[in-house]
Amino acid sequence: MKIDFKRGYTIYSNSGGKGIMLVAPHSGPALASAVTRDDHSETVGMRCLELIGGKLVVSSMTRDRLFGVDFNRYIPNLKSAIEYYELFNEDHTDSKCHKYTKKYAWVARDEKDYYNRLQIYQNFWADVSKGKIIIFIHKNFPKIKAVPSIMDIITFSQKGIKRQIIKEIVEEVNAKYFDFFQKIAVDYKQAVISETKRSVLDILRIYEHFNPAEMSPGRLEGMEKDLKKITEYADPIALNRLKRNFTPYNFLAAVRNALDRSPLPCITVESVHDGSLALGPVNKLFPHKDKVIIEVECNGFINFWHPYMAAKIINDVIEKIKEHGII
Repeated sequence: MKIDFKRGYTIYSNSGGKGIMLVAPHSGPALASAVTRDDHSETVGMRCLELIGGKLVVSSMTRDRLFGVDFNRYIPNLKSAIEYYELFNEDHTDSKCHKYTKKYAWVARDEKDYYNRLQIYQNFWADVSKGKIIIFIHKNFPKIKAVPSIMDIITFSQKGIKRQIIKEIVEEVNAKYFDFFQKIAVDYKQAVISETKRSVLDILRIYEHFNPAEMSPGRLEGMEKDLKKITEYADPIALNRLKRNFTPYNFLAAVRNALDRSPLPCITVESVHDGSLALGPVNKLFPHKDKVIIEVECNGFINFWHPYMAAKIINDVIEKIKEHGII
């Protein structure tokens, strides 16, 4: 295996897999918050590299805007990056900062800092763009909002691959791994409960209450997505109890109730994410010629418990893409 250490990322190259480019853009360290990295996305990426060959690009930059670069966002202009540096230093949960993180890749202390980060960003995308089949590997937190997805595949509004093609592929792969999904269902759902407990405790630590109306925009957005999925699966009794008395206990009980009534874990297509925030790839890779580009949001449970199986599934998806003669 050839290893190329670069500023902000590392490229691992293996024999075979011509044109394959595996990318873990959020594998860098989590500094300000434990949830700012895609845990074990690089592990799945390495298992894929062993199975498929090609190249694996692993970010070593934190995605936290204050301390690093989020390769999945747009380039900010110099003026905004410096202005927002002060805002992020004061309160990164502010609504302005939340809007900024949805669009831009970093903030900067000064002009030198700005251009240092810009150079890393540009070099990263110059290397990634050399791939013919580009697979971005992320981590989707095992929350109720993601149920029943064990792996969500994003088409970049069909610019990376036609949705109908990937849906047909996913249907075949889901059938192949049905027994595996059945075996892991209990552990998968338990992982969702554990993550819900962690999230609830974090909210209580920060706010000392459980009132969504008084949470930061990011927390509120996440809570609303969870509640939407709870409403889809939970029974009326659990829902009414939560509506009457919105407490941590009733919220967790509603999550458990929804999980009891939810289907087996499976591979999904744009069920959890639609790719609308993947502004880095959209800006740097599209329009393209003769490429297939997909994003794979692996559930945190499979990333940690079954990274080799995640890699096998991704390998099967890639092989079936090749069979369709797209590349």
